[in-house]
Amino acid sequence: MTKRKLFLIIALFLTILTGFRILWVKISPHTTQPPLINGVLDLRDKQLNQDKLLILSGQWEFYPGMLLPSFNEQSVTAAPAKYIQVPGNWKDALSGSDSDKSAYGYGSYRLRVLTDNNKKQSYSLLISGARSSSEVYVNGERLGSSGAPAENKEHYIPYILPYSVSFTTDKSELEIVIHVANYSFSQTGGISKTIVFGSEKALARERLLSISLQLLLCVVLLLHAVYAVILYIIGLRQKMLIYFFLLVISAITTVLIDDDRLLLHVFPLNYQWNFKLFFISYIAVFIFILQTSKHLLFADLKIKSIRILTILSVVDILFILFGPVVHYYEFHTLIFGINLLVLALGVVILFLRSIVKNYEGSIFLLLSMFAIVNSTLWGMFKNYNWVNVTYYPFDLIIAFLCFATFGFKRYHWNTKETEKLAHSLQRSVTQKDVFLANTSHELKNPLYSIINIAETVLDSERDTVTHQNAENLKLLITVGRRMSLLVDDLLDQSQLRESNIQLQLRELKIQSFAVGVLDMFKFLTEGKSLTLISEIPDSFPSIVADEKRLIQILFNLLQNAVKYTTVGTIRIHADIHKKSAQIHITDTGLGMNEETLLRAFQPYEQGDSSMNEVSGGIGLGLSTSKQLVELHGGKISVVSTLGEGTTFTFTMPLYDSTSRVLSSERPSMAEFSDTPSMITLSKLTAPGIASSAHGRRPKLLAVDDDPVNLKILTNVLSIKDYEIVTVTSGNDALLLLDTVQWDLIITDVMMPQMSGYELAHRIRERYTIAELPILLLTARNQPEDIYTGFISGANDYVMKPMNAIELKARVRSLTDLKQSVNERLRVEAAYLQAQIQPHFLFNTLNSISALASFDINRMSQLVDAFSSYLRLSFNFLNAEPMIPIERELELVHAYLYIEKERFEDRMTIHWDYEESLHFQLPPLTIQPLVENAVRHGILSRSQGGTVSITLKEQAGDIEITISDNGQGMKNEQLQQLLSNPSNDVRGIGFLNTHKRLLRVYGKGLQIKSAEGKGTSVSFIIPSDKKNPLRKLSD
Repeated sequence: MTKRKLFLIIALFLTILTGFRILWVKISPHTTQPPLINGVLDLRDKQLNQDKLLILSGQWEFYPGMLLPSFNEQSVTAAPAKYIQVPGNWKDALSGSDSDKSAYGYGSYRLRVLTDNNKKQSYSLLISGARSSSEVYVNGERLGSSGAPAENKEHYIPYILPYSVSFTTDKSELEIVIHVANYSFSQTGGISKTIVFGSEKALARERLLSISLQLLLCVVLLLHAVYAVILYIIGLRQKMLIYFFLLVISAITTVLIDDDRLLLHVFPLNYQWNFKLFFISYIAVFIFILQTSKHLLFADLKIKSIRILTILSVVDILFILFGPVVHYYEFHTLIFGINLLVLALGVVILFLRSIVKNYEGSIFLLLSMFAIVNSTLWGMFKNYNWVNVTYYPFDLIIAFLCFATFGFKRYHWNTKETEKLAHSLQRSVTQKDVFLANTSHELKNPLYSIINIAETVLDSERDTVTHQNAENLKLLITVGRRMSLLVDDLLDQSQLRESNIQLQLRELKIQSFAVGVLDMFKFLTEGKSLTLISEIPDSFPSIVADEKRLIQILFNLLQNAVKYTTVGTIRIHADIHKKSAQIHITDTGLGMNEETLLRAFQPYEQGDSSMNEVSGGIGLGLSTSKQLVELHGGKISVVSTLGEGTTFTFTMPLYDSTSRVLSSERPSMAEFSDTPSMITLSKLTAPGIASSAHGRRPKLLAVDDDPVNLKILTNVLSIKDYEIVTVTSGNDALLLLDTVQWDLIITDVMMPQMSGYELAHRIRERYTIAELPILLLTARNQPEDIYTGFISGANDYVMKPMNAIELKARVRSLTDLKQSVNERLRVEAAYLQAQIQPHFLFNTLNSISALASFDINRMSQLVDAFSSYLRLSFNFLNAEPMIPIERELELVHAYLYIEKERFEDRMTIHWDYEESLHFQLPPLTIQPLVENAVRHGILSRSQGGTVSITLKEQAGDIEITISDNGQGMKNEQLQQLLSNPSNDVRGIGFLNTHKRLLRVYGKGLQIKSAEGKGTSVSFIIPSDKKNPLRKLSD
């Protein structure tokens, strides 16, 4: 939209709004009257129109400090009247001197109305605003009040509520006296709004019209609030609806708190909350207009200026809410006006921005805003007594109609866009179907070529091919057939959609096909405790079906059952119902919830995310089966209970010898094995673990729920001289984790019950990334998949389908890493022992030299112990993975004898173990702990102490404890010792021992220490690992 066109539309709109306003003023019942001069309204010689109302604006008599119901000549003479403009502020007329000008006080307004009337006539007065309390007397009779004027603040009650009074008189002179008192506002007081005078009938009609128009506007606005709430409740949870609802409520509040103040008739608020609600509601209207517009047009953008305007307005509201309203009214009214102006400009700029961006229907929002601003400006004119007119609601009605028009325009635009997107989506679906069909056609020929070549090689070279290669060729043929079925599903979807499938119907025995298809699933259920049963009796009548399509239907339904059933039974049984055969496939698997049941037969649909790991596939099997069954004239249904199992039932027509069935040759059934109709699969048991007596081969644990993938994995890696153990679930892998020192875990990501991510995470709770590498097999290489794998603790990943060269290279690098880490730990342990500190050597030699002068026998014994210590320390067995416990204790005895000779009474050694204990453990496991207890424990104290070495058997496990009563350690040292130790030998020795124990036994050192009381270090050798070397050689 061009700027010129936009300007013309706005100008025309404002001209129309202003024209209607002026027309409303012209038809208003208010009329001009003779001027009020010196407190007298002279209507003599003038006929008072019964349908018109007079505005009593002009000079009234004012008597400050007097509250008299009527004035006679004596009272007027005693207190001469002042003349004051009504409406207006009485501050100057009330105050005694310029230095003490204040609007606090009380007084009486007096007006005499002179008429020619000598017969009874009814009149009414409307007092819209007298600050801050007033009461009306006519001819000395009190007729009404708002609040309670009084001569002092204690008896004064402020209240500002428009009210009218009526009276009947036959006098030609009317004396109107209005008492006003104000002790609330220091700067303004007196009669602030125009007073309306006229016949009782005219004023009642004018008030009824005003109130009716206000209520009409409230009803119109309330309808908008109701539909906003309905839209929000039914599911369109948008912030815009909340802000719009609050906008409407704020607008209704402004209507009810202004003009006739209808809200006060229901909720009689005091004058303070009256003013607070007035200011807050107007500010809230513009805030919510701003927020509604922002979320409607620019929901995804963060506009800083809108946030600043909102915050400033909220601060203003808080000041009004908690501050003294009197001060705000008298000193901050300008701030209120500026606030409204800035908010209005902000909304206008926002709407102009949307028009510039060509948002559909944005011009209506801009016009709505101008209508609201126009209504606000005319309301200000009325409050300042610049115009006197009956309430005019149509600006706000037009504003919300413009807003509704924008909503309808947006709805129409969104509908058109939705239709475009639907057509685009339909084209995409068609293109997808064409792509899948073309891809399937391109895959079909090379796939069949692979199957045919494999079958040819297997048949022609049956006598020369090895048994292993023959099994591999059979596996290749089986996998190829599975792929062929998937390709056929894709082709069938295209053909079914185009109605191109022609059925070759003939008489078939469902029993044979049930057994054959069950046999096809034998390879799929390896490693699962499943029982596959065909319970269709041989006597079951024949059916009419297409042989190929019947196999496809059974295969798809059984494939779904097998994928969702890990343990239990899958049964095929049949019965006859209304001349049709009902075939039931029942499993005891995971089952389906109601939502999944509703979309079970839709194409490309899968179960929920928790089942996707189990199911795989592309979600065409059930959809294809449903369409094929219906093509046969049958029906398919499903009944399922979550956690209990599922039953699929489809019907096929029974064979009738009188019916005409297309004849064709019976296909060969050589592809099915002649196995019994019941196949019972044993539970998984850990296979034997092979190893070589000389030169240990890397040991791999492969985890995949698909036995075919495990078979392929074993074939690819076995030629590289690996020892591979396969399991079909994460739980089975965890059970085998501690039985062998694995060099690598290879796991699929998507597995039932426990995913590869969860398995990696569980392994990382016990082994670091270097101690036991993990290789993930994943079907996706998206960043989120790779990131999740590495976060879970995987070292590397390989994409499926696997490339043999890549797989071998990654397995080799990870197993080399593991063996390098093992070698490093063993060499580090030997290195630590080789790092015999020089002062230990010197001190031992000095002890030998000293004993040579006075005790040759002790010297000789010390030399033997020192020799044994050195021999064992440098022994090549320290670089071996395991040694007998006797060898480790021999080293400990030698070390302790040397230290005992040196320190004598400062050391006490306490042994507690049975010599009948025989087991193996990693070298240099006990000696570093004993040396730590001696050097850093008891010898750090001048009086020395006791070191206790305990080996005991509990429930088959061996517990080894080294304790001392030395100086102990602080809690900070204890926490740091096994997590991030210092570079001294003590810290490295502890960490090295802890890591080696953790790697071998799954549990490391347990340390207890208290400062000044000593330290206890212990570890446990499980009963099944007391002789690991023997187990590895079995």
